[in-house]
Parts: sequence; structure tokens; C-alpha cells
Amino acid sequence: MVVRPLRGATRYLLAPMVYVVLAIFIALGLGVFFVAMGGGPRGARASLHAEGGAGQHLVTLGIVALFAFGLVVPALVLADNGEHKASVAVGGVHLNKEEQKGRELFAHACAVCHTLAAVKAVGRVGPNLDVRVGDDISTKAGRIALVENAIMEGRARGLGQMPALLYQGKEAEEVAKFVAAVAGH
Repeated sequence: MVVRPLRGATRYLLAPMVYVVLAIFIALGLGVFFVAMGGGPRGARASLHAEGGAGQHLVTLGIVALFAFGLVVPALVLADNGEHKASVAVGGVHLNKEEQKGRELFAHACAVCHTLAAVKAVGRVGPNLDVRVGDDISTKAGRIALVENAIMEGRARGLGQMPALLYQGKEAEEVAKFVAAVAGH
């Protein structure tokens, strides 16, 4: 078994977000503690109304800040990670647009029968493509040719029969390019 280093690891905003969320929960916990020590909810209401407008403004500001935090953090995560996830396959392989479309097509029609780690497919009828395509064939052009031929002509080996022409034309090419790019990673 050959161990390959990961290429182009994806960066996430996890560490800073954990600290921010932790700080908010600590602040909320301290707030609950001080309310409890100040006579419970009834004591908090009495002190809030006794202080006048400043206490109400502080509560309103706190609620607005929590609401804004609830909107901003998910937006930042989606903006930072959204594009990377579609183009990265298992093993750190970066996929182009054709290969991404091929992944969708493979998941729709091929993953039921074939095993391929890149789409977490564990089919038992067809061959394990990580081994048959990824390990057995050394060139990318050879991998593409094998997969395109199998899609066009079908196969009647092993436990089942793969029908011919599951995909045609550009779709067959996209599936073949995807499998060739990720098989064995």
C-alpha cells in the first residue's frame, strides 16, 4: 500500500470560531450567575426598572449583538468554505468543473455497484475502482480510456452485468475523468 501526502489541504475557520463561541457561552453563564445571585428573575426585573433607560439599552444592545453574531458567523463560514468543498475530493485531490460534474453523475448511477472511496461508495456487485482503475493502471489516459470503454460497451464479468451506454458523450467523459482523477487516492 502506497501512502501519498495530502495535496492542498483546505483551511477552515474552526479555531477562531471555537474561541468566540466559548466566550459567548462564558458571558451567558456569568450573566445567569449574576441574575441568580441578584434575587432571580424578579430581582433582575426590579433592578432593571430601577436603573432607568441605561439598563434597558444595555439589554437591547446585548440582544442585537447576539442576533448579529448568529447571522455573521454562518455567513463567514459559508463564504470561506463553500467553494473549496466542491472542488476537493477525498485525499486532497482538486477537481475541475468536468470532474465535479462526473462525481455527481457517478454518485447517481455508478455508486450503487462500484466501490470508490472518493464518493464513499461501497458497492459489492462491480469491481472496486480504487484497485481496478487506481492501482492497476499507471497513466491517467489509460484510466480514462478504460472507464469510457466500460461505460460505452458495458461489462458482463464478476457478480453482475453493467449495462452499456449508462452515460453517453460528454457525460461519459466527465465520469471517466472523475474516476481517473480520484481512483486509488
